[in-house]
Amino acid sequence: MKKHAGFTLIELMVSITLGLIVTAAAIQLFTGGLISTRVQQANSELQDSGLFGLEYIARDIRLANQGNLSNPALNDQTPWGGIVLTARTSTVTNANLPIPAAAPFISSGLLTHSVGTGEAVSATANEWLGLSKVKIGSADAVSDQLTIQFIAPTNMVNCEGVNVLEGDLVVQRYFMRPDTSSATDYVVACDANTPNATATAQPTTLTGFGDAGQVVIPRADHLKFLLGTKDPAGNLSYYTVNQYRAAATEARRVAAATGGATPQPAKTATIPPRIVLVKMGILVRSLDNTQNPSLDLTKTFDILGETVKPADTTTRYARHVYTVTVALRNGLGEVL
Repeated sequence: MKKHAGFTLIELMVSITLGLIVTAAAIQLFTGGLISTRVQQANSELQDSGLFGLEYIARDIRLANQGNLSNPALNDQTPWGGIVLTARTSTVTNANLPIPAAAPFISSGLLTHSVGTGEAVSATANEWLGLSKVKIGSADAVSDQLTIQFIAPTNMVNCEGVNVLEGDLVVQRYFMRPDTSSATDYVVACDANTPNATATAQPTTLTGFGDAGQVVIPRADHLKFLLGTKDPAGNLSYYTVNQYRAAATEARRVAAATGGATPQPAKTATIPPRIVLVKMGILVRSLDNTQNPSLDLTKTFDILGETVKPADTTTRYARHVYTVTVALRNGLGEVL
């Protein structure tokens, strides 16, 4: 009887099973490596857009009120004040931006804003629209806007990449707008006035202010600012922009009601808080879906004391909050 060499059915099944296990392990390693690569790339994107973009903005904020030597105490009425909360209108003359003297005036939607009583987002494109991709509770959040001004300390380039002469007024605005290269993304953009051909520290009008500006931080989900203040007693406090407006208005009301006398209780403010620093927080996200199953889609983020959650709860983007505190060194001196 002839003998035949070969596999038994059991041996074949065992070899197939072992092959499947090895193949599955290889696929798992490949998939894990791919996800790991995506996560690393996403984190790199977050650093590039968030960390470096934030530092770029902070560098310009440090210049706020530069050259305004006679007005170092910053509030919502400081002439040519570094934090632009107010602009001249037909009824308002005590303003941070006291130009132009006649209509058309600078739109309120181009000033520093946060949502709250008396402050509603603009309906005009490229102004303060409050765009955000997060929610606070079940309500849509509203992003802030910051407008600063300073006199160029040297020949420089503004945030739109245009050359500015030493001694010329620079007005810059940081806000959220749609990304022109994507139908769904938002960006932090910077809009600046058109520099004058001859350096002018206090021009009579602004041109080129109020357009789409240049992208500073791509793929931004939310933008928030706080104003750090110091009262006459030296106490430090943080306000949202809207809270600051209310505090300044109330201080003037109390001062008018008391005729300059010390009010009761004695702690009631009669002088608007002095702005000495700006705190900025931003939530940025990655370009692509990381497809990382360990990423928690229900995670909330704290942005300067505000708890938010992404409106998109299906796409596994990597997200990170970056914050920076900028002391206004040109707003710390004593009033001359």
